[in-house]
Amino acid sequence: MWIVRFILLAVLGFSISAFAYFLKRREDSESLLENRTVNLLGVIAYNLACYSLTWLPSDPTVFPAPPFLTNSGTRTGFLVVGLALIAAGVTVFTVSVRRRKTVGGENVKEGLLTTGIYSFARHPIYTGIISVSFGLALALGTWDGLLMVPIVWLVNAAEAVIEELVDIGRRFPVEYAEYRKQTGMFGPVSLWAALLVFLAGLAVAGSI
Repeated sequence: MWIVRFILLAVLGFSISAFAYFLKRREDSESLLENRTVNLLGVIAYNLACYSLTWLPSDPTVFPAPPFLTNSGTRTGFLVVGLALIAAGVTVFTVSVRRRKTVGGENVKEGLLTTGIYSFARHPIYTGIISVSFGLALALGTWDGLLMVPIVWLVNAAEAVIEELVDIGRRFPVEYAEYRKQTGMFGPVSLWAALLVFLAGLAVAGSI
């Protein structure tokens, strides 16, 4: 399955590069970026690629699973947290798209969004994708999937940074600079830190 994961990563890398290219040339690429069908298909493919990286089966011959993943208590804890993250991620993603009223590279008619779900995270759509991907790995208890979670985070962080550097940050330089000071890229860092500490505690307990 690692071959499939590498192919998916290559596809995501190409997607990010293409996204950056067209965003940087928004005026010349208006017809493509404003095409709802193209954007919708791109968003669906991007989401499926991120989710597949974490839910594909593990290959124990490549990366043997650690002992805590065989502990019933830890597996149950991971399952509960995973399902909660999936539910939260789907909710955040859905609310974000409804608030944005656009998909993909389409221009947001309201301009810079900073209220509602966007007061929680600068990039709530990517936050939702990360949450669902993380949740899938935890709920399924796949070690390879858990190893891919940081990669999924990096992929979405790259997408977010590209948007900030070549598109939205350029169009709203003053407003966005202030917005960045007040709002985290993927929500409060303390919230993610608390989650990781809790999961680490479950893993340690399962290893004893």
